[in-house]
Amino acid sequence: MIELQQVTGGYDKKHPTVQDISFTVQKGQFVTLLGPNGSGKTTIIRLLMNTIPLHKGNLLLEGKQIKSYSSIELAKKVAVMTQEHQMGLNFTVKEIVSLGRYPHQSSGWFQHETKRDHEIVEEMMTLTNVWQFRHHAFHELSGGEKQRVLLAKALAQEPEYLFLDEPTNHLDVRHAMELLQLLKRLQKERNLTILAILHDLNIASLFADECVLLKEGRIAEVGMERIFNEKEILQEVYDVELALVPHPIVGKPQVMFVPEEREDEIASYRNYKKYSQ
Repeated sequence: MIELQQVTGGYDKKHPTVQDISFTVQKGQFVTLLGPNGSGKTTIIRLLMNTIPLHKGNLLLEGKQIKSYSSIELAKKVAVMTQEHQMGLNFTVKEIVSLGRYPHQSSGWFQHETKRDHEIVEEMMTLTNVWQFRHHAFHELSGGEKQRVLLAKALAQEPEYLFLDEPTNHLDVRHAMELLQLLKRLQKERNLTILAILHDLNIASLFADECVLLKEGRIAEVGMERIFNEKEILQEVYDVELALVPHPIVGKPQVMFVPEEREDEIASYRNYKKYSQ
């Protein structure tokens, strides 16, 4: 379980990026962080990874302060998939994924790879559909292919908790759905706990168990029911007019945005609906 208790933090102590943040991620849940750009989503991930200053509050992983974990202890429990696609060295895809095994190796990357290391790397590359690129240079791949390689690298850590920063960025519809369906399968089969930053509200509604909605570094709302059943909450946070409609197959709420310049079309449609009933 992950607990944030009245967390305030960021690089600037006088002007913290996030303030008074409190929420819980239960073991085995898929929780998404939602909110406009600059609302503090990535800052929360960085605070949980102990890479930026925590000014107030508590960050707990399984009841223990995150700052009390060593980097290796934390890496054995938590993996992070970021949007960083630039690597300092010209590694092959397989070498990139193999970097995910470092918490489980006694000394040095690549120097003491075991049979299990090789098995895990191949398994995760196959799961994410990048095994065919294993001998390719990482920098030669497309953005979507790089995204899947970085997910394979994170999964190679065999984490109990997985943090994802916009995992569907650069992915087309097919590969985005494949990735999210894979994550849901791993959540169920391996009790993987997932905390993901998502911009697509409809994807969040379809795949997440719980949501945390942020605005300007503070929590605007917590909970799927409230966020996706009261459109006024989303309208206030995103400052756009929208409508909520049920998905025609699975029934979960989906967000329809209303463009201002189409007011004449909206009026015509409403009149049509009125007189056709």
